[in-house]
Amino acid sequence: MPLPHLSRQEVRLGRFAAFCSALYGILGLLFAFSPAWTFRVAGLGARAELTPEVRFWQVLGVAMMAAISVACALVAHSPRERRVALLPVLAAQLASSATALLLVAGAAPADWAESAWRAVFSVFATGFPLFALSGWLFHSAAPGVHLSSAPTQSAPELPAPPKPVRLTVGGAKQP
Repeated sequence: MPLPHLSRQEVRLGRFAAFCSALYGILGLLFAFSPAWTFRVAGLGARAELTPEVRFWQVLGVAMMAAISVACALVAHSPRERRVALLPVLAAQLASSATALLLVAGAAPADWAESAWRAVFSVFATGFPLFALSGWLFHSAAPGVHLSSAPTQSAPELPAPPKPVRLTVGGAKQP
């Protein structure tokens, strides 16, 4: 029996996931090969000093973008069956947005809008809208499905173990 066609919301989720996969993949490559340029764009002209500490976070940022890109690609291919692969993407977007906002609110100087702190705020300014849109598309593609819902499938039954075979040595029978 063929599978039912994807709903309009599932098609929209798949297209959005494909777009995000390409976006995060391209941005991850840009960040990997030209972090100073990326920081300059995000910071509206601020210069970056590429210290070992900055390179450390560059490596982690590229890894996160690669993971998000792959997760979005999985969802894009099969938005109905692999929709849950978007959950780590949502968690990463929310975590990065909240952390950026907390850092700007708690650690940035009073004139942060005129400094390189703009790059940190740009993480929130771009990440939170992507989180909200991704979350809405995820939810709209799965009406009635909630994380608290019981699974609709169970693991397959395992076959019964084979009966043991009794082996004897020599011709004598054992009791």
